[in-house]
Amino acid sequence: FSSGLFPFSVMGWPEQTDDLKAFYPTSLLETGLDIIFFWVARMVMMGLQLTDKLPFHTVYLHAMVRDKEGRKMSKSLGNVIDPL
Repeated sequence: FSSGLFPFSVMGWPEQTDDLKAFYPTSLLETGLDIIFFWVARMVMMGLQLTDKLPFHTVYLHAMVRDKEGRKMSKSLGNVIDPL
């Protein structure tokens, strides 16, 4: 499964379902800058190729939470705060 398929495949594509008609395309995608190419670009390219529509018209980039050394907060790096 490719993240590029997500915006329309979860709503029944390639069938023209009621959900697909109602919710695709959408107006806004909120994401972080770190996945702009890996996720957002794929969504746009696959949406245009497979549906002839842009999946969204606005991309809102939110801030990235970083540790004191400037690295992205990540469980795999072990630099996150335990909420408990």
